[in-house]
Amino acid sequence: MRVNIFFKFIFLTALALTINAKELKIVGAWKITGMEPAQSGYIFSRTQVAETLMTVDKTGKVIPSLAKKIEVSKDGLTWDITLREKVKFHDGSSLNANIVVSNLNREVVLTKSVLRKVPLKSIEAIDNKVQIKLNSQFSPLPAYLAHYSTIILSKNSFDTNGKTTKIIGTGAYKIKSISVPSSVKLTKNENWWNGEANIKDISYLAVPKGESRTLMVKSGEANIAYNIMPISAKTLKRNPNLNTTVVAIPRTSMLKVNAASPYLNNKNLREAISLSINRKGIAKALLHNETLAATQMFPSGVNGWHNTSIKQLTYDIEKAKALLEKEGWKVGKDGYRYKNGKKLEITLDTYASRSLNHIATAIKAQLKKSGIYLKVIIGDYTEIVNKHKDNTLELGLISRNFSLVPNPLGTLLSDYSKGGATWGAMNWDNPSMFKYLDELKKGGQLDIRDKITELLQNELPTIPVVYSELIVVSNKKLKNFYVDPYELNYFLSEIKW
Repeated sequence: MRVNIFFKFIFLTALALTINAKELKIVGAWKITGMEPAQSGYIFSRTQVAETLMTVDKTGKVIPSLAKKIEVSKDGLTWDITLREKVKFHDGSSLNANIVVSNLNREVVLTKSVLRKVPLKSIEAIDNKVQIKLNSQFSPLPAYLAHYSTIILSKNSFDTNGKTTKIIGTGAYKIKSISVPSSVKLTKNENWWNGEANIKDISYLAVPKGESRTLMVKSGEANIAYNIMPISAKTLKRNPNLNTTVVAIPRTSMLKVNAASPYLNNKNLREAISLSINRKGIAKALLHNETLAATQMFPSGVNGWHNTSIKQLTYDIEKAKALLEKEGWKVGKDGYRYKNGKKLEITLDTYASRSLNHIATAIKAQLKKSGIYLKVIIGDYTEIVNKHKDNTLELGLISRNFSLVPNPLGTLLSDYSKGGATWGAMNWDNPSMFKYLDELKKGGQLDIRDKITELLQNELPTIPVVYSELIVVSNKKLKNFYVDPYELNYFLSEIKW
């Protein structure tokens, strides 16, 4: 009997090893746009190749990763970071304070990563600790150190000019081969400081078209497909070999407003546009979930920022018409509004991602009912970036993630500080907002959050439309598969066949 149990154990162990040796194939929408962390660090951090000093747990709490602990001085200007011991990069070299400081002090990191928004004075190695000195208080610093653009790499990742040529990280997986911009093959790091991954080999393939990702996971060409369209998910849910996971994520699709444009510098006109949008109709028809209608900037899952005390955004076509009449816009024979012989015509730029192109078409039809002509241009997302820079954008339909820096204050500081930002306000310089953000980054009272959300709701420098869900379809044979609502980690090391 003991012999049989022994052989059964050997057989099951061998079977498990064989199954987990099978390559796990992942498809996602995001390309590997370059080797610098600020360009594609999200691919390498999500696939657990590279790690940051801080990270978030599954509840969204910012916790140490490569850092063992982080301490701040009483005046809030000096942060001391103690590193974990015995952490090795994939090339066998050791993690230490000097290599961390070297990573964070690279010019491309200081000018292109999230650190450019931090009031940095210096980053130095002191007694094998990383010491960050600030010019002014900045309470969300730990969350910034969890951003993918601050991943820590081996010194052998850089050429003599400090340019990133390889991704040699400390994570659960190391790179076997990479083909920019489309794919990367990984194998598990046998010396990972945080345990051992279950599956040996993994591949990631960038497949921009949602329809193609759907076909690949349906046919078995992929084992996991991220960002599946709602209409495709409806069909895939009936497939007995697949699991469909839908999670609410802290991401909002919104209209980015140029507050200096001839029409949109008028608050009543911005409000008329907001009142003309039937958010529930869009959410139900295009996202198949009416509850995704965005009645304010932050979804309910963003703790401390979703404000139930403010007046929620609503659909009220008659009130929208009244506001336009008040501003002197009269309905012409063609049903559109005119003032001083000029048609109320606004150009909206967007791109084909997360159903934004379809949402833009729906908004165009809805605004027509108020007499507003919306000219929709669907191009590449870089057009919004370019038009923001040269100040030619009127309206842009964008999707904004509030968790890439796992503290929404980080996104607000970027998007609504003086001068605005590519993915935030445009020509909306509000002294009250600057004052509130400054108080909050110095560790001010949390009720300031309510003042900020109320100000955004009243002034509408950006106009929320719908919230987002992340739909991921996976092979039913996979175990321990988890979808991260913060989109920071695929938790690949936990997955088993």
